[in-house]
Amino acid sequence: MRSMIFAALVALAGAAGAQNLTAPATLPPAQGQVQGYTDPAPAGMIAETPGAGSFQQWYVGQRRPAMVVYFDRKLEQLPPGWQGRDRLLVEETTKAQGKEENRRLTVGFERNTAQAARPVSQFAQLFQNALEAELKRQSLRVLDGKVLHRKEAAGGRGGDIEYSSLKGAARFVFEVELLVLNGEWELVGVLKDIRNGDLTASVRLPVENLGNHAAIERAARSLVRRLMHYSVA
Repeated sequence: MRSMIFAALVALAGAAGAQNLTAPATLPPAQGQVQGYTDPAPAGMIAETPGAGSFQQWYVGQRRPAMVVYFDRKLEQLPPGWQGRDRLLVEETTKAQGKEENRRLTVGFERNTAQAARPVSQFAQLFQNALEAELKRQSLRVLDGKVLHRKEAAGGRGGDIEYSSLKGAARFVFEVELLVLNGEWELVGVLKDIRNGDLTASVRLPVENLGNHAAIERAARSLVRRLMHYSVA
């Protein structure tokens, strides 16, 4: 077991205006164990540059399609936006020419389910920013999913706004999660093709300490490096 592991992620803030999820806390180091989680330093240009059959080479061959990055959230977990779910039944009784008439009218209400979305923590936002910056540094086209969502919602067409906005502007979603198994933490990133759901790439990175911004940037750099070297079948 590595020298340091994460104790737990603090519960997400209850309101968007009070986003204060802290970075995972760490335990004291155990004796005789060596810490560190980043990839070994590259040995010259051969190690630094992905080879034939790598994701980087494949991506260039695909004419650099756009992608959107999600950290600690998935497409299917996002709210669908505006949609009608509630109904109000109005009953009315009237009298005309000595006759009593009953009428029922069903009125539909639209409920803004966007308010049900959990707030994005400061930790998650820092990590997503670091991932986006590193992907752009590697010359990948990265779009802002929030802007795309708002643009689609402004059209007023309804339906699955989040999916429609991504499908219309990007080809990939890069979903990254921080997971724990047997007390050891890993970053897991999966690149998904929006057109057909294909799992284009999947990368994993063991981590031990994400207690500051520099550590987050190192982890993001290592994970993206593994993506660029991933062998695309």
